Amino acid sequence: MKLRGLFGALLLGSSLLAAAGCSSDGPSGMPPETPVQGGLQATPGTTETPTAGPGGGSGGTATSLRQLGTYSGATTTAKDPAFVALDGASAHFGQIDRAAYRIEVPDAWNGELVLYAHGFAGFGTEVAVESPPRALRQYLVANGYAWAASSYSENGYVPGIGADDTLALKRHFVEEFGDPERTYIAGASMGGNVVALALENQATEYDGGLALCGALGGIEQIDYLASWVAVAEYTSGLTFPIGEPGANLAPVFLTELPRLLGAPDAPTEQGRQFASVIKLLTGGPRPFFAEGFREQYIVNFGLVMIDPERRLLVNRAATNTDTDYAIDAGLGVTAEELNAGVRRYASDPEARNAETHPDAVPTTGRIRVPLLTLHNTGDLFVPISMEQSYRAKVEAAGKGDLLVQRAIRAGGHCKFSEQELTAAFADLVAWVKDGTKPKGEDLTGDLTNAGLEFTNPLRSGDPGGIE
Repeated sequence: MKLRGLFGALLLGSSLLAAAGCSSDGPSGMPPETPVQGGLQATPGTTETPTAGPGGGSGGTATSLRQLGTYSGATTTAKDPAFVALDGASAHFGQIDRAAYRIEVPDAWNGELVLYAHGFAGFGTEVAVESPPRALRQYLVANGYAWAASSYSENGYVPGIGADDTLALKRHFVEEFGDPERTYIAGASMGGNVVALALENQATEYDGGLALCGALGGIEQIDYLASWVAVAEYTSGLTFPIGEPGANLAPVFLTELPRLLGAPDAPTEQGRQFASVIKLLTGGPRPFFAEGFREQYIVNFGLVMIDPERRLLVNRAATNTDTDYAIDAGLGVTAEELNAGVRRYASDPEARNAETHPDAVPTTGRIRVPLLTLHNTGDLFVPISMEQSYRAKVEAAGKGDLLVQRAIRAGGHCKFSEQELTAAFADLVAWVKDGTKPKGEDLTGDLTNAGLEFTNPLRSGDPGGIE
């Protein structure tokens, strides 16, 4: 697809939202079905609301908690969370304050609970709950695990709000069904940032975590998107009017950038420079980089397109001031020239203040319970370099024995098979219950052969092991 066509998809909004998380196959995570009646709309400003619609759990009220999130106070409405339970389970749904929720409890509940945190859902005013990925949901119910998932009170890049609302849902679950014997938290994409925040700051609430394609670095995810823009500006030779009043980036991205960089499959010399810098920035040579690069080539400009004046908190907090860029030899630019010439975005110190905005700073790595992660090698929305960064933080915090990481050899964002998802969760449970630490791998070095043990099945086009 030509660059102009890709950007047209972005302007329609579908590409940016589709790339944001490990989405399910429809609102309930299953093929469309007729939902049970019920569901409530959020009432902005309220602190207590009924917590279940007809067909859901028992009535009552619940109050949402405010611990890690930075709330804008935006008026939101909640999409009806009604869904149909799988065979052998019951569906419960409703609303806590401004966040909608779903709970599914097997008839033969094993006494354990999984909280699921969804990924980035755009910047609209309607918030919606997302069920776990289909394969994981089916596995949980079949094996007796209850699961619960919350929307977030606001949309945007809001991992702190996600952690708050997820914890509020856990408290509600306890009120309705009793205290689980064990509680796990799982999350995808930005939901991986939610998992990291929860295990670093609310670890007494959880026994273990599973991060899928997770933005484990926190605001480093947005720093990365700032780098994507800065490198494109430098390699194209253009000047983007970012941060200027009334900035309009449409002419730049629709006309000038395609002409200068080319398409991902037919790059100009400048486009090859751009791809090289991004490859080295995001983990180096690895399987399926090209596929992931093609998928995110234009989508990763989405945040700056939405907010060219850098008014949003995440953009004000983002910076590439200290980023060290590299480029392959023979492309007409040296690393020294690149680092001297690329635009540097300074962060707003107030926005990147851990006391006032704990969700707008890098994560710390100070986890206190086991965390297992899965990441696609060819993910260019949340690159596998986030795993490398988080490993360094966890090791520096003296918690390296609590982190197991696995690469999955696939292009794109959150592309995991049923076998990969269920094996990861089963291994996490065995680790928590029996102390059997699962196998992982070192993702901090050469990723050429990463993931061979954990990718199941190998994807079409995989280069296989390198002798």
